[in-house]
Amino acid sequence: MARDAYERKISSEEAAEGYVLVEKAALKFFPAIGHRFGLIESGETASAKVEARDCECRGPEKPHQHYFIRRGGLAKGSRLRFTRAGAAYLVECQSPVGP
Repeated sequence: MARDAYERKISSEEAAEGYVLVEKAALKFFPAIGHRFGLIESGETASAKVEARDCECRGPEKPHQHYFIRRGGLAKGSRLRFTRAGAAYLVECQSPVGP
């Protein structure tokens, strides 16, 4: 069954480094890695793409990749929801509440 949305709570690393992690299970929701698509937020459209980077965070014997969309200006604890809007994706961002 295809997903109709992808939701993510932003970690401190994602906020500091300016990206949104895309879980491997959610890759089919987005266009292929490296293919550009539009992100629509607050009526504005920006170009984005899912990127991959090699990682050995589980040790050199278990190399793998992490997938992400570059996106600056997010606060730790923000919740993002991506939904398809034709060929683009609508992004809703809910800022964290409290200190």
